[in-house]
Amino acid sequence: DDFMKILLECLQPKKFDKSTVVRTPYGVVAIMSPWNFPVDEILLLALPSLASGNTVIVKPSEVVPETGALVVNTLQKVLPPGVLQLAQGAGSVGAALVAHPDVSLVAMTGSSATGRKILEAAAPQLKRVILEMGGKDPMVVLADADLEKAAKDAVMYSLCNTGQVCCSVERIYVAESAYDEFQ
Repeated sequence: DDFMKILLECLQPKKFDKSTVVRTPYGVVAIMSPWNFPVDEILLLALPSLASGNTVIVKPSEVVPETGALVVNTLQKVLPPGVLQLAQGAGSVGAALVAHPDVSLVAMTGSSATGRKILEAAAPQLKRVILEMGGKDPMVVLADADLEKAAKDAVMYSLCNTGQVCCSVERIYVAESAYDEFQ
């Protein structure tokens, strides 16, 4: 009951000095989560969708299906029946969700190749799409940087989660005047 009160409160318009935020549900939201952060990404995408009044179907990565099931089953205990569903399987299951006419919004964290397929499939129906895709993230070290901290950060942000993070440091650009000391 307390959770439902919070959800209903979130749906109420919020007035600020010169603006008002109105949350309008899209309907059915399909979420496809990655293998490298299977809990975090489901929560990051599902909770705002639910709080905005949508129903959600979660398709976790087929590499970590039980983790996705655990997250969904836990949330289902505090939600009305049918509001949050689980779809398990390979990419074909995700493709079916994207193509389904009742799905209004698709949110996916994963590869650029999968993101491209989602955009292509969602475009004919003008579906809303939220994508967080892998990248090649550089670190830039300027001449006046704290080089000891920069070196520690370079290691930490390259190897966090064994380097399996969409925004992990992939390459480092160092100002020529700081290069020798940074090395």
